[in-house]
Amino acid sequence: MNRNLASKRRSSTGGGRDEALDDSGLRELVGYQLKRADLAMQKLFAQEIGEPFQLRQIEFSVLVLLACNERLTHKRVSAALGVAPSNMVSVMSALEARGLVIRRRNPTDGRSSFWQITEAGATLEHRAVLAVRAMEMTRFGIKDEQARRDLAGSLDSLWASE
Repeated sequence: MNRNLASKRRSSTGGGRDEALDDSGLRELVGYQLKRADLAMQKLFAQEIGEPFQLRQIEFSVLVLLACNERLTHKRVSAALGVAPSNMVSVMSALEARGLVIRRRNPTDGRSSFWQITEAGATLEHRAVLAVRAMEMTRFGIKDEQARRDLAGSLDSLWASE
């Protein structure tokens, strides 16, 4: 352990609520910073995307996946988002009820089906993605599109290898 950090921790009185809290030990940890960034992103998303577009983050993610893929099975959507298939049922049902996605029978296997985005869903997805990108640029101080792509790529590398 770093001696300065250790002595800083020992010198703290841990006193009352009026004393400044030293969280520098946490702030130098990447995992902590990622968690804080996630919490900030969730709050911003709810305010700037969720309310205006009436989309939860999971619904937005489904629309983006379906906009990038012609059709996906329920199982593939669930796996891609790391959500149990049983938990995706209500998400997909809500999107279907709004006319944003449609379930189609698989023409080669009548026992299975797949999801497709509708025209209304594609329009909403496009508008929401533009709003998310603008939010990321302004709220996170990203200077240009290349910097945004670089940051997304760096973050992707953190979990892509798991």
